[in-house]
Amino acid sequence: MAQTIDVTQFIDRQPVSRFLVGVVLLCTLVTLADGFNISLVAFAAPAIVKEWHLNRAALGPLLSSSLVAGLIGPFLFGLLGDRIGRRNAMIGATVMIGVFGILSGLCTSFIQLIAVRFFAGIAMSGALAVTVAAINEFAPRRLRATFVTIAFSGTTIGSGLPGLFAAPLLVHYGWQALFMVGGVAPLILAVAVYMLLPESPKFLCLHPEKRAQLVEVLRRADPNLNAEPDCQYVLAGESQSARSSFGQLFAGKLSRLTPLLWLGSFLVMLVFYSFNSWLVQLLSDEGLAYGRATLALTLFQFVGTLGGWIIARPLDKFGMIPCTVLYVLSVPVIASMGLPGNSETTLLLLTAAAGFCVLGLHFAQVSAISNIYPTPVRALGIGWFMIFARAGGAIGPLIVSVLVGRHVPLRSLFYYASIPLAVGTVASVAVTLIYRTHYHVRRAATDGNDNRAEDPGQQVRRAKGVTG
Repeated sequence: MAQTIDVTQFIDRQPVSRFLVGVVLLCTLVTLADGFNISLVAFAAPAIVKEWHLNRAALGPLLSSSLVAGLIGPFLFGLLGDRIGRRNAMIGATVMIGVFGILSGLCTSFIQLIAVRFFAGIAMSGALAVTVAAINEFAPRRLRATFVTIAFSGTTIGSGLPGLFAAPLLVHYGWQALFMVGGVAPLILAVAVYMLLPESPKFLCLHPEKRAQLVEVLRRADPNLNAEPDCQYVLAGESQSARSSFGQLFAGKLSRLTPLLWLGSFLVMLVFYSFNSWLVQLLSDEGLAYGRATLALTLFQFVGTLGGWIIARPLDKFGMIPCTVLYVLSVPVIASMGLPGNSETTLLLLTAAAGFCVLGLHFAQVSAISNIYPTPVRALGIGWFMIFARAGGAIGPLIVSVLVGRHVPLRSLFYYASIPLAVGTVASVAVTLIYRTHYHVRRAATDGNDNRAEDPGQQVRRAKGVTG
């Protein structure tokens, strides 16, 4: 009887090794470069307005161009990730980010910059979708939300990084230098990914012609692996077909989970990108020094990342309950930012708290979405989730630009920003209940006779009838 190795259990039982840490680090660097490029326009906006003599309301199309492209990128690269592999799609997206980042710094007109940022946005949104899919398929189940959170936090940390050096760089070299830095770094990173990152073992398992690559990756994860030449590799509890279809995103309880998670991603990102794109400009217009305004956005990003890290372990233990808690907290926090008489310190603290809630929510949603879909459609499912997230991200800044053009007071903008989160709270309660039963059913399907003390090599020895 041929030896059989369940790749899912092999991955779930692996220890946190140097190999696994390296995978997480590379994926995090990709999302770091992604986040850095996403927020560059927000930090460069005041200098662009001044140099090209623009009305601030005209910034809406520029701030939303890369986010509108997010309606294309996740679908395109999610489809590529399911067809040519997570690694290859990730490399392609990273190279594209670098090329269009450099081109952004060479633009000589506002229309050119909008067009170039649109194509950069396709790559940025696509890179995020395939990277989340990849890290999910390398991570043991007991640490999956944690590792997805670590990798995804690269986006938020990267989004805040320009705030640390944007002011001096703009003074000495102009806004073009920000985009040049954002373009060169991903090109260097793409080379590192090509040389060091292996393909997802779950993706390889679905393609028999890639058997040799699969064995190589599993041996890198566990050097003691001793598989027989005719060993069969399977994914327990999942279809063994590599084919994917849109309809699989709505199978069983996914028919309710998928649209609710799409709605949640749309609402949260509508609020997040409104902050991310407009906060510096609006606070500067209210008389806050540029350095303090950039500090506010940096706090929003970095404390938001902290929120994502803190919520990771509770997500592994309690499902989506922590997500609902953050929804409930986010409404009064953001509404309070509009209260009259807030001091500068109070406003900065509330901005940090808003980041904690809003980004913590998005981290929770990404962890959930990467868990609920089977391997053949995981990248596609994450891609569609990101499409709705970027749709909200594209519409949010445009709504703010319209409100700013109508001279709506800043305090009212914060009141309006709390409304989508109130709607999301209702949807999150339903998601929490459905997700809990769906996730535990999928866990039961893959557990079998799961022995958590068993290391990956023991599974092979057990398949051969060897104990001890």
